[in-house]
Amino acid sequence: MTRRPKRPDKHSLSCTDEQWERIGARASRAGMPTSAYLVQAALAVDPTRAKVDVARAMELQQEIADAARRIVAHLPPVPPETAASFWTTLHDRISFIVRMTMNDMLAQGRRGELERHLDRQFGAGEGAARVASYLERTGRDDMPE
Repeated sequence: MTRRPKRPDKHSLSCTDEQWERIGARASRAGMPTSAYLVQAALAVDPTRAKVDVARAMELQQEIADAARRIVAHLPPVPPETAASFWTTLHDRISFIVRMTMNDMLAQGRRGELERHLDRQFGAGEGAARVASYLERTGRDDMPE
């Protein structure tokens, strides 16, 4: 005789209708049932983990990029095939750090702070445009996770 797997206990949560719709849309984009999406999202976040000072991290990234440019200026010429892979790798790594930083700031409800930082880097009004473009490209909204 085969035994039936034990059904999971049922639990509930409270949220507004608007929040439920937004959660449902995210679950749909992820191709998951809403309950499975909520469980996965909740288990992915550890609120006890030390918070990173994202603004300082972004300043450090800028300092690192500036230092890399100064170092490269003093290096002997590099064959184009080697230089291309170096710059591609550097670009990919910096892009990853920037994406993770933006995701963290948006998840923490710090969109305004992110936009102000981007304004300082790229010019007034650029922050909001770049964040909106990023959210559209990634299919995200800025609701905290």
